[in-house]
Amino acid sequence: MMGESATLNRYEAAFEALCDRRLRQSMYGECDVLMGDVLLTLHGEAHTARRSMELKLFRRNFIHYYEREVYPGIVRETLAPFLASGGMDLPEFGFRVNINLSASIAGVDREQSAEETEALLALVRKFSEGATLFHSTRDKAEVVDEVAAAMAVFDERFFQRSLARREALLTEHAAGRLAEEDLPRDVLTVLLANREAQGLSLETIRREVAFFMQAASHSTANAMVHAFHEIISWCREHPQDAERLATDVLFLQRCVHESLRLHPASPVAWRTTTCPFALPTGTDVAEGDSVVIDLAAANQDPAIFGADADRYNPHRTVAERKPPYALTFGVGLHTCFGRELAGGSLPTAATVAEEHPIGTVTNLLKTLFEHGAAPDPKHPPVPDPDTERANWKRYPVLFMRTPA
Repeated sequence: MMGESATLNRYEAAFEALCDRRLRQSMYGECDVLMGDVLLTLHGEAHTARRSMELKLFRRNFIHYYEREVYPGIVRETLAPFLASGGMDLPEFGFRVNINLSASIAGVDREQSAEETEALLALVRKFSEGATLFHSTRDKAEVVDEVAAAMAVFDERFFQRSLARREALLTEHAAGRLAEEDLPRDVLTVLLANREAQGLSLETIRREVAFFMQAASHSTANAMVHAFHEIISWCREHPQDAERLATDVLFLQRCVHESLRLHPASPVAWRTTTCPFALPTGTDVAEGDSVVIDLAAANQDPAIFGADADRYNPHRTVAERKPPYALTFGVGLHTCFGRELAGGSLPTAATVAEEHPIGTVTNLLKTLFEHGAAPDPKHPPVPDPDTERANWKRYPVLFMRTPA
């Protein structure tokens, strides 16, 4: 593990550090078979070029299309067998519903078969172990070997055919026989279209696609389970809010944002200094020093979020011009592409609820609550023992009603 030289745990200092280009991402270097040269681990000009290229995918019309046109069908199809059985495991459902969306955005072609879905889920779970290796409680060398084996399977079973189809389409486009708007709108297509200009190897492209698919499905699934737990717990003590959830989707989104604040995907961000300078706290650091940005603590800074900042309260008043989900989606160089897709847009006084993008997490919970999803009283949730991150391994729920 890297030697710690300084820790930043207040919101303003953490915000400044996340925006500081003199600090380089350094928490994901233990699993290069998945994370080597992907956007999250790049720095400087290489990061700027890759980010600019991929960011074009996540324009407002793209997010609106996926939220309104693609996601509802995926949710209905994934939820149907669980509704028929009367219950499900919430993390399992989260992974299943989000793997389909994230695979589409990443550019991973697959057949609509149970066998392929199971195969892809198994691979993404293993990629998730690699991406979060820093917090793993398992033997790390063993995990890396397993991730490498999974990457080989992913290449043979999914990546090569996805690659071949897009290369053929790009050839047709270059010859003037296919319009640009008819090309797939996904990460793989964008990377291939810019392969020569950016000097991208196929190995780098494969890692980027695999990591993007993993990150989008893993983080959203965990965020949904955390939000469900927090909302259910809150409503036990505040039954009037349980009634409001059924009619006020903007309040439901606010409940989700409050959970996102308390449960960032990673509780800390590690950075390495690229030159000597003084941190926002006044601490001097030398080139090569490690800096820990404690996101969990910064997100609970009483100066920004009030005296009860360590507790869940969807009615919280947040300091002016601070997002209700705090630093969970990052800021600066590594702001999460999927912020609006997962969390939705921030409402204003003029927001019309029916037209407002609420994000995939809120959409998922809206559907689950419409079906009366509630914790299974006979089978309490179980924390995940294989990571230091406070995630749930199992969270059994039952469906108590059918929507009108």
